[in-house]
Amino acid sequence: MDSESHLNVQKGEKENDKLLHQTELSPGGNYGVGDMGEKAPLEAGHSLEGDSLNSSFANRSGSQKTGKEAYLKSLAEEDAPQATCKKKALKVVVTVLFILIVIGSIIIWTVHEGRPKKHIGNKYFDFIPKKRVLDVYNEKDDIVFSGIIRVSDFEVGALKKCYDMEMQNDFCYIFDDGPIFKFRPYDLNPSVHCIDLMWENLKSYSPTDCFNIGHSFWYGIPNFKGGFWPLIPDQISIDSLSYMPFSKEITGHILEKLWISAIGTAVISHENIPISVSFNSGNDKTLCIQMDQKGSPIDPLTSFNYSVCVGPDIQTTWLNVRNAYFPRSPNVDLQKSNLAGILWKYETKNGLPSDTFGNFLHDLNSLGVSIPAVQYNMGWQNGVGDIKFNEQTRKIMMQFLKGKYSSSKLFLPINLACSYMSDNFKRGAGDKLFANDRQTGALKAILYDGESCAVWDTTNPDTRAFLKEAFGILQQAGTQEQTEYPQGFEFRASISNKAFPVDLFENTTDLNAINLHFVDFLATLNKTVLLETAYRMQNRSVFVQVPTLVANKEGRKCLDYVIPASLTAGIHGYPYVMTLAPSEDQVDHELYVRWLQLAVFFPALKVTNAALRFNSVVTEVLREISEYRTSFVYPLLTETIQDVELGYPIIRPMWWVEPTDYKTYTIDDQFLLGNKTLVAPVLCIGARKRDIYLPKGVWKHGGSGAQYPGNQWLRDFPVDLKDMPVFTIEDEYSLQQNDTSTSSN
Repeated sequence: MDSESHLNVQKGEKENDKLLHQTELSPGGNYGVGDMGEKAPLEAGHSLEGDSLNSSFANRSGSQKTGKEAYLKSLAEEDAPQATCKKKALKVVVTVLFILIVIGSIIIWTVHEGRPKKHIGNKYFDFIPKKRVLDVYNEKDDIVFSGIIRVSDFEVGALKKCYDMEMQNDFCYIFDDGPIFKFRPYDLNPSVHCIDLMWENLKSYSPTDCFNIGHSFWYGIPNFKGGFWPLIPDQISIDSLSYMPFSKEITGHILEKLWISAIGTAVISHENIPISVSFNSGNDKTLCIQMDQKGSPIDPLTSFNYSVCVGPDIQTTWLNVRNAYFPRSPNVDLQKSNLAGILWKYETKNGLPSDTFGNFLHDLNSLGVSIPAVQYNMGWQNGVGDIKFNEQTRKIMMQFLKGKYSSSKLFLPINLACSYMSDNFKRGAGDKLFANDRQTGALKAILYDGESCAVWDTTNPDTRAFLKEAFGILQQAGTQEQTEYPQGFEFRASISNKAFPVDLFENTTDLNAINLHFVDFLATLNKTVLLETAYRMQNRSVFVQVPTLVANKEGRKCLDYVIPASLTAGIHGYPYVMTLAPSEDQVDHELYVRWLQLAVFFPALKVTNAALRFNSVVTEVLREISEYRTSFVYPLLTETIQDVELGYPIIRPMWWVEPTDYKTYTIDDQFLLGNKTLVAPVLCIGARKRDIYLPKGVWKHGGSGAQYPGNQWLRDFPVDLKDMPVFTIEDEYSLQQNDTSTSSN
């Protein structure tokens, strides 16, 4: 058939459709065409000449009845039934195909991430038993966190459903070899949702659960060996980290088990049991968690619980998780704690004749700085555990703290060790006041500073009664020489140093409980407590001391660790942090000045007499720092501490004021003091400029008074040696709105 004939056939078919339409819509529903018998289809040979047909339709009047028109009508009437059958058949086929496509789409959507998440009771968590995969969803129904329950190199068999009688649900699975895995979903508030993951019926084998962390930044693992604010899977790998109060690994000075991502997902192990954690081990982009049976003082542990939470952003998730699982911290009066100003620490590191306590106080007085509190060194007692001044120290205290410096408060270092040579050892051993080895029942011996020592068991009421008596003698209670000092103690409870080696904590009564009871005991004496290491002590009025390390970065010495570690302490619920100065043999006068400019903003500031051994630049800055803390920092701290009862940290990360500002997630060399003050210290020797990021708001530079809009970087901002880059918020409205939202959450 030529193309012209084909076009004519199409035109003829269109006319047939018109006629068919008219017939089907005729009144009375009489489908006359459909009543006709079967007719032969229109063959190609029946096609009409196009010109003749077009001419006929163009020239005839509306009333004319041409023979060709009648013929065309007859053909349409003959062919219409066949066309109708084809059309109906096609409609049926298309409808069936459409239904099949819809059903298939629903099945595919259900099987994959769009499936109804009803396995664990709400829409934020889903468990796929066949693959042992737990998926965590956000409000937008996106998977934001995913993990495999019980990662194993061998076949663990199929999971069987079980019923949890305690929780009255069937979110329960049994493995072939016995372990039971259960879920408990719940809401911390309308925007933060959690699920407890509970292992039971464990035997010698502890299952490992691994979660994908490759799609976000993470916070919460202090690490001496590399950057950890944030933890970036591509940049750091930690094969195994033991979280227990008797760990060989150095995990930093805060041992809480909370890890949170920049997008608002959190993992928390809130039980007081040892666990082992890996982060990106072998570059596998996973966070793996398991119970550590080797570290358990009770063998074996048969159950292990932890939780996963999800919220709209990191701040909202963190605040709700922190307040749900950690006790609230009290509001501390810095003035009553004798830490509003500088705590001056006396050391005898070099053993020089001029390094006397009297000369130290005299030099400070000559410098013109206030001396609200001083800390003596470890030589105040003859032997570890004596808990009384030796004769030389007693004379020094009487000479200086009873005279010219009588308004100064005294802090002393102390720990739980008691030397075998101490006068108190015989009574402690006879009355069973020391910690025992769990297996042998004998007292646990340690080596401290070259001496064999026992450890006071403060969980024993008799031990606490003895210590109360000893501290009364220390203060010469009931005599004419009775004193109020010491007003504070530096409690050296560090668990990873020479004082308390790991073998002490193995097969020993609960040393963390001993530490807790000792802190509580000191609190009953109205003493301020400084700590080196903290675990589950958020609701105590303790100041956690964070060290300042020195690292080589791009060929320059830089202050390191202190800001990330302090921010991590805040993440773990410890608002009262103070930083210890780097060793004087690691820094020169310039880096020491930079440390002072950083440390002055912390809730407490301790400066050793090493500061006086640098040049005049340091002493001049020291005088300025002392005045600056009194006039500016202390009032600011007093205001910020009011937020502590809400769970807020004092030293806050840069994402605090705008938790969805991704540019703040990797900033580890700036911090906020409350919401209104931004501190961007210089950390490297020789640096006279730095990049500074300002979050939302309008910020005023403390030195020049210049104002800068937020959400921008200030590149190469000039910072002289005596400059402290400090900015205060000018436009508080947006921050107040954010605080209101956070408080309601």
